[in-house]
Amino acid sequence: MAIIRWIILLVLVFPVPFFLGLIPVKHMNSLQKTPAMTYVCGWFVSFFVFELIAVPLILLEKRFSILVVVYTCVILSLAVVSLWHGRSLWNHFFSNIKRIREMSFFVKLCWVIVFALVLFQMVYAVRYEYYDGDDAYYIATAVITEQFDSMYLRDAYTGYLYPLDTRHAFSPTPVYQAWLSRLSGIAPAVVAHTVLAPVWLMFLYCIYGQIGNRLLWNKKKYRPIFMIFIAVWYMFGNISLYTAETFAMTRTWQGKGMMAGMVIPALFLCLIYLAQEKVSKGMWMFFVCVCLSAVFATSISFMLVPTVVGVAAILTGIRNKSIRQAIKIFACCTPCLILALCYVIIK
Repeated sequence: MAIIRWIILLVLVFPVPFFLGLIPVKHMNSLQKTPAMTYVCGWFVSFFVFELIAVPLILLEKRFSILVVVYTCVILSLAVVSLWHGRSLWNHFFSNIKRIREMSFFVKLCWVIVFALVLFQMVYAVRYEYYDGDDAYYIATAVITEQFDSMYLRDAYTGYLYPLDTRHAFSPTPVYQAWLSRLSGIAPAVVAHTVLAPVWLMFLYCIYGQIGNRLLWNKKKYRPIFMIFIAVWYMFGNISLYTAETFAMTRTWQGKGMMAGMVIPALFLCLIYLAQEKVSKGMWMFFVCVCLSAVFATSISFMLVPTVVGVAAILTGIRNKSIRQAIKIFACCTPCLILALCYVIIK
């Protein structure tokens, strides 16, 4: 039984996100059609869909079981559709793997070092897990959600009933972890510390890998060197409790850690591509998912994301001499702004 539970959980964090990413990646250019980009897109699609489904149910004070049934059906149906819709992408993935033979020995060696560093950090994140003080809220909320079948209606520290926690209701990261726990049967603390800690760390490096692909698109041999620099930087970035590196290594499963480690780099990745004169349809899809995923991670995104995207939209419009493109970029924040308005009204 324990083996079956672990298999279910691993399926939910590996194949399912990968399948979900096939739809946006199919509509991207050849540089973006990689397995890593597909995995990155899939996670943000899953966060995007969860935010759209979970927030209304939380505000209506519905039971957690209803969310589990609705989200599971939607996400599995979407994964099946994605598999069929993106079936032509497998040829691109296999061609990317075949290109490994064309790499020089030095480049191959550098990539081996990259994978070794990332694997070491993933093992270290589990073997020497760090119990951050915020776990008293995040993990406790996930446990209460799963055990009491309610969402943000009980105090995370005492378990007592209390009015809806509107401050966190729009950022249901612990509820998502409770969903993983409910489907797999594995405790939320184990899901967070033993599974999401290394998996989302790998997810983080996939994002930086795509940033390297874009910045060094015409200098492929320097991409692994860029990744080695990033990996070493993260290994020795614990200069305080509040750096992005510390968050990535010690609290990736928390909303703030997710925002610092994955959402902001993904936002940067999107804006690099959106600064081009021609932007693929898939990148627009990805950008919308990232903007709403920021709210999924933390409610501070209500202010941060529109500000960053607004400035980027103005600069991109000036650079490309296109007001239309600037408006389109900022319009992708519309779901985020609607949730912000709802938060102000409810608060």
